[in-house]
Amino acid sequence: MAGAHGNRWKSLVRGLKAVIGHRLSVLELKQSFMNFDLEKLIALEKVDREITRLSDEVAGLPRKVAAIEAHLADDKAAVEKAKAAIKNNEAARRKHEADIQTFQQKIIKYREQSSSVKTNDEYRALMKEVEFAEQQISGCEDKILELMISLEAEEKSLKAAEVDLKTEAAEVEKEKAEARTRTAEDEKLLAGLNQQREGLRKEVSYSSLAHYDRVMRQRKSAIAEARDSKCLACFVMLRPQTWQELKTNEQMITCSSCGRILYYDPAHEPPPPPEAAKKKKRTVEAESTEAGTETPSEEITPAQ
Repeated sequence: MAGAHGNRWKSLVRGLKAVIGHRLSVLELKQSFMNFDLEKLIALEKVDREITRLSDEVAGLPRKVAAIEAHLADDKAAVEKAKAAIKNNEAARRKHEADIQTFQQKIIKYREQSSSVKTNDEYRALMKEVEFAEQQISGCEDKILELMISLEAEEKSLKAAEVDLKTEAAEVEKEKAEARTRTAEDEKLLAGLNQQREGLRKEVSYSSLAHYDRVMRQRKSAIAEARDSKCLACFVMLRPQTWQELKTNEQMITCSSCGRILYYDPAHEPPPPPEAAKKKKRTVEAESTEAGTETPSEEITPAQ
């Protein structure tokens, strides 16, 4: 009797496990199922977004290189400005030196003329001319001295500008090389993504793909998640029946407002309220107790 009762108990447990396991398998299968076109279109839009991002990055390379070289242009301008200042300084000194020679020649001329004048007035007039020329020479010498002092500062500025230019040029070349490397990598990724894109498009039905392309042209995105009974792209509420059908992900459902293809992600399902969770827990515990506690119909007495 004890052996028969034990076997019956084991059979009951195995039966319960089989039923529970079957229900879990059905539930998992139902949750993991997604419409084939919907699954492929979700993947396609991810690929299309990445292709757009990489294409924009590659197209922006000339602008990026131009911006990098713009920084170098400022340093080049600083060098040219310093060189121009030195050149102007040298030109100004040569002019003052030439003026000094001119005034020196006038002084010699006036002194030669003074020896042959006949009146004191003529002599005094020549001496005033000599004095004026000497003053002009003194002024030119002062200006030359000032220019020589400023030339020293300008030469220092030129050296500093050339150092900055050399440093910036090395940095610019480094950044340009990095930009070219990044572009080459992007182009390689684009080639792979375009192949992946073509493969995905071939797997989707004509009608679904046509709708996807049409919405992409109009909205720049064709897929949207639905959550809390609304489209997360345009935030229009869905009808209760549509929401329930959408939660299975078993068919293609579009938003009645924006036309995007909708999908449901159970991972974003909000947790149940605390009271409902407790009630559900108590119900599960009660069902487990009823299923797992079978009282024998008669008491089994061991054989003496």
